[in-house]
Amino acid sequence: MNRENVFETQAKKILTYLKSNVRYDESFLPRPFFLEFTGSPSSGKTTTITELDKFLRRHGFRVLRPQEGAEVIRHIPRTTPLYNIRTGLYALSKLIDESYGHLYDVVIFDRCIFDVYFWMMYWEEKLKLNYKEKILIQQFFLSRFWTDKIDAAYFMICDPKESLKRELRIALSQKLGETTNPATIKTLVKRYKSAYEILSPKYKQLRLMDTTDVDEQAMIETIAQEVLNVFEKKAQKGESNE
Repeated sequence: MNRENVFETQAKKILTYLKSNVRYDESFLPRPFFLEFTGSPSSGKTTTITELDKFLRRHGFRVLRPQEGAEVIRHIPRTTPLYNIRTGLYALSKLIDESYGHLYDVVIFDRCIFDVYFWMMYWEEKLKLNYKEKILIQQFFLSRFWTDKIDAAYFMICDPKESLKRELRIALSQKLGETTNPATIKTLVKRYKSAYEILSPKYKQLRLMDTTDVDEQAMIETIAQEVLNVFEKKAQKGESNE
């Protein structure tokens, strides 16, 4: 046996040990569950994510809560569609990478691929995208290669008056932001409803939740129950396929 074959034989033995079904076969060890939350200001998105994360971790799940793209992408101004494209790509890269890893049981996104669809509607209305550009970007982010990985996605909305009441409840200043004023919030809510109406017939994992007249406890319990039902159904389907 020549020296090269000795190396090859040794390498094959090591690879046989490493490349086991436990690490690589998705039917043996499934990908994580993926959740996406997006919506208008002060609609309960962050509160829901925080409580779901806490509940799941305390019950033994390994949970990843990636930073929101807006917290990471700060070198691109929010005055261009590139900003939302870039934050979407940040979330998308996490989605793809984690779908092929097994470190976590659940990944909860604060805005991901469906969020980008919404924002491209916004930029077309602002005349910073033409119709063809909007459709091209939306179709990319709605590719079956990753939409199928989102197990549940929530569009959360709230009436502008209630949103502002929540926003200013413990604020240090009463000054309103660019997206936290009645007119803008009203427009955002309208767009989220429109995006949901367009997408929900095809993407059954989408939910629209109006939290205007729902207290926090009821909101969290409702979403938690729906999410656990989705997880359980998929788990049962996986068991039946074994």
